[in-house]
Amino acid sequence: MINGPSVDAQSHLENQFPHIAQELVAKWGTPDVETYMANLMVDSRGTRQGFPSAVAEELMLIDTVLWELSDTRKQFLSTQEDSNFSFGG
Repeated sequence: MINGPSVDAQSHLENQFPHIAQELVAKWGTPDVETYMANLMVDSRGTRQGFPSAVAEELMLIDTVLWELSDTRKQFLSTQEDSNFSFGG
């Protein structure tokens, strides 16, 4: 009988910090996800120990995916005005 993914099929994040994984799922696709990710990645309190390396790697991957999908990155993309730019003449 299959009731869902086995623990082996889950990510390190899901296994070690299920509440964070659930919160990411709940916030995904909303503007709140970017703030939530930023708060996970930066220790603003100065008291956090950090995540285990495997979890940190997964969070960085999730953050990269979020960046690629984000409206925020559009401000850094080329515009029509950039089409005339060239290096060295």
